[in-house]
Amino acid sequence: MQWRRVLRFVNMEVVYVLGVKGGIGKTTFSLYFANQLSLTGKKVLYIDHDYFSFGSLILGHNDLGLLEEIENNLPIFSRSLKNINNLYILKLFSNPLDANKDYSLLSNSIPQVVNSIAKMGLDYVILDSSVGILPDNDIVIGLLEELDVEKKGVFLSDMLSVNSTIKYAKLWENAIKYKILVINMVPPIPEDLSEAMKIANKVYDDNNSKLFNTVVVVPFDEKMYNYKPLGNEYENERLNTILSCIVNRCNTLIIN
Repeated sequence: MQWRRVLRFVNMEVVYVLGVKGGIGKTTFSLYFANQLSLTGKKVLYIDHDYFSFGSLILGHNDLGLLEEIENNLPIFSRSLKNINNLYILKLFSNPLDANKDYSLLSNSIPQVVNSIAKMGLDYVILDSSVGILPDNDIVIGLLEELDVEKKGVFLSDMLSVNSTIKYAKLWENAIKYKILVINMVPPIPEDLSEAMKIANKVYDDNNSKLFNTVVVVPFDEKMYNYKPLGNEYENERLNTILSCIVNRCNTLIIN
């Protein structure tokens, strides 16, 4: 993996994987980034913010989530945090989030949770976010904002949701300084790839005073969407390039 030779680690960083719609690869990208970084020997925490805990289930974490842990007055991270194959997994929800559930329980425990994360000596935190979360009204984002570390964002889109993703990213301008736009799942046929490249070029050229530092086109790869990180030697060159940009703060257009 060529990108590993150029990784530069200084302090812990938080990487938000974000999007305005479901089914565009947030969990796949999050798991891939977390696994590849852990394979370099880095200490990585994958936070499963998805209400269905799909990433946790893929990784084999079937225990309680943090919210239920707090509800049952259990010690923080006693059941919600697992270390599987050198990758730390923090599961937030045991079951799909009930709109009537008292989410403030998690808010009340923020100081304790932040302190516990800070003591782990992590290199990276990868947040696999739920759809359309916002920087000013999500408790987990508020928790991570308490950590005095650099935050980076990967905004996932498909060809049909680029404009809405741009609007969404603008809401994060103050919270995240380094941002990557990924136009994902582009059908690997010439006409669609050409159209995606035109869109990426336009976004990067216009870029609303450099809203995005990097814009990337990722062709659809069926193997990527059957990806399970444990015991899987699959690698995706384009995702490795994105990961290298996350680590090294690239400012570029990646479409070829």
